[in-house]
Amino acid sequence: MKNLILFCLLAVCLACSTDGTCAAAENTIPFEMLGHLITVKASINDSPGEYTFIVDTGGLTFVDLDVAKALELKQKGMMAKINTLDLSGFRIENVFCITAFDFSHFRRLGMPIHGIIGSNLLERYTATIDFEAGGITLSSDTTAMAPPGNALLMTFRNHPINNAPLVKLTVGSKEIEGMIDTGQPYPIVLPLASFEEYREAEVIDFIRSNGLMEEWPNTTADFNYLARLRSMAVGGLKLEHVVCLFGELPAMLSMPLIGSDLLSQFRLVIDYPRDELMLIPYDDVQPMDNSFSIGLRFDVSEENEVFVKGVWDGSPAAEAGIEIGDVIVSLDSKPVTRDNLIGLIDMMRDDDTESITLEVRRGEAAREVTLEKAMLFK
Repeated sequence: MKNLILFCLLAVCLACSTDGTCAAAENTIPFEMLGHLITVKASINDSPGEYTFIVDTGGLTFVDLDVAKALELKQKGMMAKINTLDLSGFRIENVFCITAFDFSHFRRLGMPIHGIIGSNLLERYTATIDFEAGGITLSSDTTAMAPPGNALLMTFRNHPINNAPLVKLTVGSKEIEGMIDTGQPYPIVLPLASFEEYREAEVIDFIRSNGLMEEWPNTTADFNYLARLRSMAVGGLKLEHVVCLFGELPAMLSMPLIGSDLLSQFRLVIDYPRDELMLIPYDDVQPMDNSFSIGLRFDVSEENEVFVKGVWDGSPAAEAGIEIGDVIVSLDSKPVTRDNLIGLIDMMRDDDTESITLEVRRGEAAREVTLEKAMLFK
Protein backbone atom coordinates (compact mmCIF):
# COMPACT_ATOMS: atom_id res chain seq x y z
CA MET A 1 0.00 0.00 0.00
CA LYS A 2 2.82 2.42 0.89
CA ASN A 3 4.50 1.70 -2.46
CA LEU A 4 1.23 2.40 -4.25
CA ILE A 5 0.83 5.75 -2.49
CA LEU A 6 4.44 6.66 -3.26
CA PHE A 7 3.91 5.81 -6.92
CA CYS A 8 0.81 8.00 -7.06
CA LEU A 9 2.58 10.90 -5.39
CA LEU A 10 5.46 10.70 -7.84
CA ALA A 11 3.07 10.42 -10.75
CA VAL A 12 1.24 13.56 -9.65
CA CYS A 13 4.52 15.45 -9.29
CA LEU A 14 5.46 14.56 -12.86
CA ALA A 15 2.03 15.45 -14.16
CA CYS A 16 1.97 18.82 -12.43
CA SER A 17 5.36 19.78 -13.80
CA THR A 18 3.97 20.08 -17.31
CA ASP A 19 3.38 23.59 -18.60
CA GLY A 20 0.03 25.25 -18.00
CA THR A 21 -1.29 28.50 -19.35
CA CYS A 22 -3.00 31.40 -17.63
CA ALA A 23 -4.92 34.47 -18.71
CA ALA A 24 -2.28 36.91 -17.46
CA ALA A 25 1.48 36.82 -16.93
CA GLU A 26 1.05 38.03 -13.37
CA ASN A 27 -1.75 38.52 -10.91
CA THR A 28 -2.06 39.10 -7.18
CA ILE A 29 -4.50 36.78 -5.47
CA PRO A 30 -5.95 37.91 -2.12
CA PHE A 31 -5.80 35.44 0.72
CA GLU A 32 -7.19 35.09 4.22
CA MET A 33 -5.48 33.53 7.20
CA LEU A 34 -7.44 30.71 8.82
CA GLY A 35 -5.44 30.20 11.97
CA HIS A 36 -1.91 29.77 10.60
CA LEU A 37 -3.16 28.62 7.17
CA ILE A 38 -3.13 30.70 3.97
CA THR A 39 -6.46 30.22 2.17
CA VAL A 40 -7.61 31.41 -1.25
CA LYS A 41 -10.93 31.24 -3.08
CA ALA A 42 -11.12 29.49 -6.44
CA SER A 43 -13.59 28.38 -9.05
CA ILE A 44 -13.11 25.04 -10.77
CA ASN A 45 -13.91 24.48 -14.45
CA ASP A 46 -15.96 27.71 -14.47
CA SER A 47 -18.26 26.33 -11.80
CA PRO A 48 -20.64 28.92 -10.29
CA GLY A 49 -19.57 28.15 -6.71
CA GLU A 50 -16.31 29.06 -5.00
CA TYR A 51 -14.05 26.62 -3.22
CA THR A 52 -11.45 27.25 -0.53
CA PHE A 53 -7.89 26.01 -1.02
CA ILE A 54 -4.96 26.09 1.37
CA VAL A 55 -1.72 27.38 -0.16
CA ASP A 56 0.92 25.03 1.24
CA THR A 57 4.47 25.22 -0.08
CA GLY A 58 5.24 22.03 1.84
CA GLY A 59 2.37 20.05 0.34
CA LEU A 60 1.14 18.41 -2.82
CA THR A 61 -1.91 19.59 -4.75
CA PHE A 62 -5.17 17.98 -3.64
CA VAL A 63 -8.87 18.33 -4.26
CA ASP A 64 -11.59 16.94 -2.02
CA LEU A 65 -12.99 13.68 -3.40
CA ASP A 66 -16.58 14.84 -2.89
CA VAL A 67 -15.84 18.00 -4.88
CA ALA A 68 -14.21 15.96 -7.65
CA LYS A 69 -17.30 13.75 -7.88
CA ALA A 70 -19.77 16.64 -7.71
CA LEU A 71 -17.99 18.48 -10.53
CA GLU A 72 -17.50 15.25 -12.48
CA LEU A 73 -13.79 15.79 -12.78
CA LYS A 74 -11.93 13.31 -14.91
CA GLN A 75 -10.43 10.79 -12.47
CA LYS A 76 -7.99 7.93 -12.69
CA GLY A 77 -7.35 6.06 -9.48
CA MET A 78 -6.49 8.62 -6.80
CA MET A 79 -5.85 11.38 -9.35
CA ALA A 80 -8.16 13.96 -10.86
CA LYS A 81 -7.75 16.63 -13.51
CA ILE A 82 -9.01 20.20 -13.18
CA ASN A 83 -9.24 21.81 -16.62
CA THR A 84 -9.23 25.37 -15.27
CA LEU A 85 -8.57 26.67 -11.78
CA ASP A 86 -9.48 30.36 -11.50
CA LEU A 87 -7.86 32.29 -8.64
CA SER A 88 -9.30 35.83 -8.66
CA GLY A 89 -8.83 36.09 -12.42
CA PHE A 90 -5.56 34.16 -12.58
CA ARG A 91 -6.51 31.18 -14.68
CA ILE A 92 -4.42 28.02 -14.47
CA GLU A 93 -5.05 25.17 -16.89
CA ASN A 94 -4.43 21.43 -16.61
CA VAL A 95 -4.13 21.07 -12.84
CA PHE A 96 -3.56 17.46 -11.75
CA CYS A 97 -4.58 16.69 -8.17
CA ILE A 98 -4.72 13.85 -5.68
CA THR A 99 -8.13 12.97 -4.23
CA ALA A 100 -6.88 10.66 -1.47
CA PHE A 101 -6.48 13.27 1.29
CA ASP A 102 -9.25 13.23 3.92
CA PHE A 103 -10.57 16.77 4.36
CA SER A 104 -13.26 15.72 6.86
CA HIS A 105 -10.92 16.69 9.71
CA PHE A 106 -10.99 20.32 8.54
CA ARG A 107 -14.78 20.22 8.27
CA ARG A 108 -15.06 18.81 11.81
CA LEU A 109 -13.12 21.86 12.98
CA GLY A 110 -15.52 24.18 11.18
CA MET A 111 -13.06 24.93 8.38
CA PRO A 112 -14.59 24.63 4.88
CA ILE A 113 -11.45 23.47 3.07
CA HIS A 114 -11.83 21.85 -0.36
CA GLY A 115 -8.25 21.41 -1.50
CA ILE A 116 -4.58 22.29 -1.25
CA ILE A 117 -2.42 24.17 -3.73
CA GLY A 118 1.07 22.75 -3.31
CA SER A 119 4.54 23.36 -4.64
CA ASN A 120 4.04 20.89 -7.46
CA LEU A 121 1.61 23.43 -8.94
CA LEU A 122 3.29 26.63 -7.72
CA GLU A 123 6.52 25.47 -9.42
CA ARG A 124 5.24 26.90 -12.71
CA TYR A 125 5.68 30.43 -11.37
CA THR A 126 7.57 32.85 -9.23
CA ALA A 127 5.35 32.98 -6.14
CA THR A 128 5.48 36.01 -3.84
CA ILE A 129 3.61 35.62 -0.55
CA ASP A 130 3.04 38.97 1.16
CA PHE A 131 1.73 38.20 4.64
CA GLU A 132 1.22 41.86 5.58
CA ALA A 133 -0.68 42.77 2.41
CA GLY A 134 -2.62 39.48 2.36
CA GLY A 135 -1.82 38.62 -1.24
CA ILE A 136 0.00 36.00 -3.30
CA THR A 137 1.48 37.14 -6.60
CA LEU A 138 2.00 34.43 -9.21
CA SER A 139 4.14 35.45 -12.15
CA SER A 140 5.19 33.61 -15.29
CA ASP A 141 7.57 36.46 -16.20
CA THR A 142 11.02 34.96 -16.71
CA THR A 143 12.84 38.17 -15.76
CA ALA A 144 14.77 37.78 -12.54
CA MET A 145 13.51 39.96 -9.69
CA ALA A 146 16.02 42.52 -8.39
CA PRO A 147 16.45 41.85 -4.65
CA PRO A 148 16.16 44.73 -2.19
CA GLY A 149 19.18 45.39 -0.03
CA ASN A 150 17.74 43.75 3.07
CA ALA A 151 16.73 40.52 1.34
CA LEU A 152 18.07 37.17 2.48
CA LEU A 153 18.97 35.24 -0.66
CA MET A 154 19.38 31.51 -0.96
CA THR A 155 19.16 28.75 -3.50
CA PHE A 156 17.05 25.67 -2.96
CA ARG A 157 16.49 22.24 -4.33
CA ASN A 158 13.10 20.61 -4.74
CA HIS A 159 11.94 17.78 -2.53
CA PRO A 160 11.61 14.68 -4.76
CA ILE A 161 8.09 13.91 -3.54
CA ASN A 162 6.25 17.23 -3.39
CA ASN A 163 8.67 19.71 -5.04
CA ALA A 164 8.77 21.80 -1.85
CA PRO A 165 11.75 24.17 -1.58
CA LEU A 166 14.54 22.74 0.58
CA VAL A 167 17.10 25.22 1.95
CA LYS A 168 20.22 24.84 4.02
CA LEU A 169 20.05 25.80 7.67
CA THR A 170 21.89 25.13 10.87
CA VAL A 171 20.51 24.17 14.26
CA GLY A 172 23.25 24.77 16.77
CA SER A 173 26.27 23.12 15.18
CA LYS A 174 24.29 20.81 12.89
CA GLU A 175 24.08 21.65 9.20
CA ILE A 176 20.83 20.28 7.79
CA GLU A 177 18.15 20.94 5.17
CA GLY A 178 14.76 22.36 5.96
CA MET A 179 11.53 22.56 3.99
CA ILE A 180 9.85 25.93 3.40
CA ASP A 181 6.39 24.96 4.65
CA THR A 182 3.67 27.61 4.86
CA GLY A 183 1.21 24.92 5.97
CA GLN A 184 2.81 24.44 9.39
CA PRO A 185 2.77 26.66 12.49
CA TYR A 186 5.80 27.23 14.74
CA PRO A 187 9.09 28.70 13.52
CA ILE A 188 10.55 25.23 13.03
CA VAL A 189 9.32 21.65 13.39
CA LEU A 190 11.82 18.82 13.89
CA PRO A 191 11.12 15.08 13.68
CA LEU A 192 10.22 13.58 17.05
CA ALA A 193 12.72 10.77 16.49
CA SER A 194 15.55 13.32 16.54
CA PHE A 195 14.67 14.80 19.95
CA GLU A 196 17.30 12.91 21.95
CA GLU A 197 19.90 13.75 19.32
CA TYR A 198 19.26 17.49 19.80
CA ARG A 199 18.37 17.49 23.48
CA GLU A 200 21.76 17.61 25.14
CA ALA A 201 23.58 20.10 22.90
CA GLU A 202 20.91 22.21 21.18
CA VAL A 203 17.86 22.34 23.49
CA ILE A 204 17.74 24.88 26.35
CA ASP A 205 14.24 24.11 27.71
CA PHE A 206 11.51 21.69 26.76
CA ILE A 207 8.08 20.54 27.85
CA ARG A 208 6.11 17.45 26.93
CA SER A 209 2.47 17.28 26.00
CA ASN A 210 -0.16 14.99 27.41
CA GLY A 211 -1.92 13.99 24.21
CA LEU A 212 -1.25 15.59 20.83
CA MET A 213 -0.80 19.29 20.16
CA GLU A 214 0.04 18.74 16.49
CA GLU A 215 -0.30 15.61 14.37
CA TRP A 216 0.32 14.49 10.82
CA PRO A 217 -1.39 11.82 8.65
CA ASN A 218 -0.29 8.19 8.98
CA THR A 219 1.59 8.73 12.26
CA THR A 220 1.11 7.01 15.61
CA ALA A 221 2.86 9.15 18.25
CA ASP A 222 0.59 10.37 21.05
CA PHE A 223 2.65 13.32 22.33
CA ASN A 224 4.87 16.21 21.25
CA TYR A 225 7.72 18.19 22.70
CA LEU A 226 7.88 21.97 22.69
CA ALA A 227 11.49 23.11 22.96
CA ARG A 228 13.57 26.24 22.91
CA LEU A 229 16.61 25.83 20.70
CA ARG A 230 19.90 27.45 21.57
CA SER A 231 20.33 28.84 18.05
CA MET A 232 19.46 28.37 14.40
CA ALA A 233 20.43 30.12 11.19
CA VAL A 234 18.92 30.26 7.70
CA GLY A 235 20.04 32.33 4.73
CA GLY A 236 22.58 34.22 6.83
CA LEU A 237 19.96 35.12 9.45
CA LYS A 238 21.05 33.99 12.91
CA LEU A 239 18.38 33.46 15.55
CA GLU A 240 18.65 32.54 19.21
CA HIS A 241 16.27 30.80 21.62
CA VAL A 242 13.84 29.81 18.86
CA VAL A 243 10.72 27.84 19.77
CA CYS A 244 10.62 24.43 18.08
CA LEU A 245 8.00 21.70 17.98
CA PHE A 246 9.09 18.06 17.85
CA GLY A 247 6.47 15.86 16.22
CA GLU A 248 6.22 12.57 14.36
CA LEU A 249 6.17 13.38 10.65
CA PRO A 250 5.11 11.13 7.75
CA ALA A 251 8.01 8.88 6.78
CA MET A 252 8.40 10.25 3.24
CA LEU A 253 8.46 13.87 4.46
CA SER A 254 10.23 13.48 7.81
CA MET A 255 12.63 16.40 7.86
CA PRO A 256 12.87 19.88 9.46
CA LEU A 257 10.00 22.18 8.51
CA ILE A 258 10.37 25.97 8.52
CA GLY A 259 6.87 27.13 9.38
CA SER A 260 4.56 30.12 9.23
CA ASP A 261 5.45 31.60 12.64
CA LEU A 262 8.86 32.45 11.17
CA LEU A 263 8.01 32.86 7.47
CA SER A 264 5.22 35.37 8.20
CA GLN A 265 7.83 37.90 9.35
CA PHE A 266 8.99 38.16 5.73
CA ARG A 267 7.72 38.77 2.24
CA LEU A 268 8.51 35.38 0.81
CA VAL A 269 9.59 35.17 -2.84
CA ILE A 270 10.03 31.69 -4.29
CA ASP A 271 11.40 31.72 -7.84
CA TYR A 272 10.63 28.10 -8.69
CA PRO A 273 12.01 28.19 -12.27
CA ARG A 274 15.40 29.44 -10.99
CA ASP A 275 15.45 27.51 -7.69
CA GLU A 276 16.03 30.79 -5.85
CA LEU A 277 14.36 32.13 -2.75
CA MET A 278 14.24 35.54 -1.05
CA LEU A 279 13.14 36.41 2.48
CA ILE A 280 12.48 40.15 2.69
CA PRO A 281 11.94 41.17 6.34
CA TYR A 282 9.10 43.54 7.16
CA ASP A 283 10.99 44.88 10.15
CA ASP A 284 13.48 43.60 12.67
CA VAL A 285 12.88 39.87 12.77
CA GLN A 286 11.79 38.77 16.25
CA PRO A 287 12.07 35.01 16.58
CA MET A 288 9.39 33.29 18.62
CA ASP A 289 11.34 32.52 21.80
CA ASN A 290 8.45 31.50 24.05
CA SER A 291 4.79 30.57 23.81
CA PHE A 292 2.15 32.80 25.47
CA SER A 293 -0.62 30.25 25.86
CA ILE A 294 -3.17 28.49 28.00
CA GLY A 295 -1.67 25.22 26.73
CA LEU A 296 -4.63 23.44 25.09
CA ARG A 297 -5.35 21.74 21.78
CA PHE A 298 -8.95 20.98 20.74
CA ASP A 299 -10.70 18.57 18.41
CA VAL A 300 -14.33 17.84 17.53
CA SER A 301 -16.06 14.51 18.12
CA GLU A 302 -18.52 12.80 15.81
CA GLU A 303 -21.21 14.11 18.18
CA ASN A 304 -20.09 17.68 17.36
CA GLU A 305 -18.64 18.21 20.83
CA VAL A 306 -15.41 20.19 21.21
CA PHE A 307 -13.02 18.24 23.43
CA VAL A 308 -9.47 18.55 24.70
CA LYS A 309 -7.00 16.60 22.59
CA GLY A 310 -3.75 17.80 24.14
CA VAL A 311 -2.41 19.71 27.14
CA TRP A 312 1.11 21.08 27.61
CA ASP A 313 2.67 19.98 30.89
CA GLY A 314 2.93 22.86 33.39
CA SER A 315 0.63 25.12 31.34
CA PRO A 316 -2.26 27.13 32.87
CA ALA A 317 -4.66 24.47 31.58
CA ALA A 318 -2.66 21.66 33.19
CA GLU A 319 -2.41 23.58 36.47
CA ALA A 320 -6.20 24.04 36.40
CA GLY A 321 -6.68 20.26 36.15
CA ILE A 322 -7.98 20.15 32.57
CA GLU A 323 -7.44 16.71 31.05
CA ILE A 324 -7.61 14.98 27.68
CA GLY A 325 -11.22 14.19 26.78
CA ASP A 326 -12.75 17.05 28.77
CA VAL A 327 -15.54 18.70 26.79
CA ILE A 328 -15.48 22.47 26.21
CA VAL A 329 -19.09 23.54 26.66
CA SER A 330 -18.82 27.31 26.39
CA LEU A 331 -16.48 30.27 25.98
CA ASP A 332 -17.40 33.41 27.92
CA SER A 333 -20.88 31.92 28.45
CA LYS A 334 -21.37 31.32 24.70
CA PRO A 335 -21.73 27.71 23.47
CA VAL A 336 -18.70 26.31 21.67
CA THR A 337 -19.29 24.10 18.61
CA ARG A 338 -17.33 23.28 15.51
CA ASP A 339 -19.05 26.23 13.79
CA ASN A 340 -17.33 28.77 16.04
CA LEU A 341 -14.30 26.77 17.17
CA ILE A 342 -11.98 28.71 14.86
CA GLY A 343 -12.80 31.84 16.87
CA LEU A 344 -11.59 30.13 20.05
CA ILE A 345 -8.44 28.97 18.27
CA ASP A 346 -7.80 32.53 17.05
CA MET A 347 -8.18 33.82 20.62
CA MET A 348 -5.64 31.27 21.79
CA ARG A 349 -3.14 32.45 19.15
CA ASP A 350 -3.81 36.16 19.76
CA ASP A 351 -1.26 37.58 22.20
CA ASP A 352 -3.61 40.50 22.96
CA THR A 353 -6.04 38.04 24.57
CA GLU A 354 -4.69 37.49 28.08
CA SER A 355 -7.36 35.25 29.62
CA ILE A 356 -10.07 32.84 28.47
CA THR A 357 -13.06 31.68 30.52
CA LEU A 358 -14.29 28.19 29.64
CA GLU A 359 -17.03 25.91 30.90
CA VAL A 360 -15.52 22.42 31.02
CA ARG A 361 -17.44 19.16 31.41
CA ARG A 362 -16.05 15.81 32.51
CA GLY A 363 -18.66 13.09 32.58
CA GLU A 364 -21.73 14.67 34.18
CA ALA A 365 -19.82 17.30 36.15
CA ALA A 366 -19.26 20.78 34.68
CA ARG A 367 -17.26 23.71 36.01
CA GLU A 368 -16.19 27.15 34.88
CA VAL A 369 -12.52 28.00 34.81
CA THR A 370 -10.71 31.20 33.86
CA LEU A 371 -7.31 30.52 32.38
CA GLU A 372 -4.72 33.31 32.43
CA LYS A 373 -2.28 32.96 29.57
CA ALA A 374 1.33 32.51 30.61
CA MET A 375 4.71 31.92 29.04
CA LEU A 376 5.15 28.15 28.83
CA PHE A 377 8.89 28.42 29.36
CA LYS A 378 9.44 29.93 32.82
